[in-house]
Amino acid sequence: MAEKERVREGLREQEVDPKLYYDYEGRFIKQKLERERMELLPRVVKPPMFAKGGHILGDLRVFERYTVAPLSALTSSFLDVKAGDRTEKIRMIPSMVAYILEGTGVCVQDGQSHAFTANDLVVIPPYTTQEFVADAKTGFRAWLPQVRLWHVLGLLWQEQFDFKSIPEGTEPIKDSSGQAVGFRVPRGILGLEEDLEVRKGADGKREAVFSARRGVQQTGPGNTKYDWFLKRLVEENAVEKTGPRVIKGNDTAWENTRQGRLKFYISLWTEVAARALDLMTMEIEPAGYTGKHRHIFEEMIFVQQGKGYDVHEQTKYPWEAGDVICIPPMTAHQHFNDGSGPARLISTWSRQLAHEFLGGIEHISDASNWKGS
Repeated sequence: MAEKERVREGLREQEVDPKLYYDYEGRFIKQKLERERMELLPRVVKPPMFAKGGHILGDLRVFERYTVAPLSALTSSFLDVKAGDRTEKIRMIPSMVAYILEGTGVCVQDGQSHAFTANDLVVIPPYTTQEFVADAKTGFRAWLPQVRLWHVLGLLWQEQFDFKSIPEGTEPIKDSSGQAVGFRVPRGILGLEEDLEVRKGADGKREAVFSARRGVQQTGPGNTKYDWFLKRLVEENAVEKTGPRVIKGNDTAWENTRQGRLKFYISLWTEVAARALDLMTMEIEPAGYTGKHRHIFEEMIFVQQGKGYDVHEQTKYPWEAGDVICIPPMTAHQHFNDGSGPARLISTWSRQLAHEFLGGIEHISDASNWKGS
């Protein structure tokens, strides 16, 4: 430790070259290389191309962006749980959603069970314990879209409450009875200078912070701008307490729009305690097509059913069930069904740009089934 302190002190005493902070030429070069890499990466990612490690377009951490697909803010994973099996119990600060592709089960959140079936959307609020339990006969499969924003904010932590297995290359930590209570990551892995211990259970500070936040049920009088933030916490707690933990597909209405037949699960009009992403499904009839449009935000789409192709800026990209379609920012695009049956696509995008006044959509042409309002 003394050696580390000497190194840190030496760094503090050094004069800092402003070019290290304001290397404009280097920045432009990196942007050019990044743009070229985006153009080389596939717009349709097929299952054999999915990234290793669980997240199919790269890990939640931002340094894995542009490794599999031309998307920066979005990635996703699948959850396949066999009949009667369950996942490990975990808790994270980020909210999560899980679109149920097939099967049935329950999601246990803070001890409360919430049943789901195919085409439902499970909603998990921030810092909520979660485990999925599959039906004893059917099992289930789910798609979990996620944003990488949390890593940038320094909030990508996970608490583990049980271990079905420990990561490869680590050493188990056991208590006096021989039960696994965590694992040890040896120094040298990922640049660690000393061993890192990961133990199951809650982090005391995080748990205390969220317990205090959720204990705020009302605020005093006041109409200043600062009071808005105090009232906002009360509103967030109310939505988290009363909002749906499962949005039922059968209870969510289809809309016939200029973009096609759409069903919005999460949008600006949805009072739900998971607002990092908007999510909708769309259906395209055989030989049909959606509207053509363009938006600033990137979009990620899972093909649940059918086959067809996309056209992005005059370039054609075929897709089929099981693929993930990736639409980079500022790209005009349209979806076509060239299969014999209906195509169903699950679409999601980050809501962040809506807060930056960049959430609007430029509509270019109408869907094949649009009859007018």
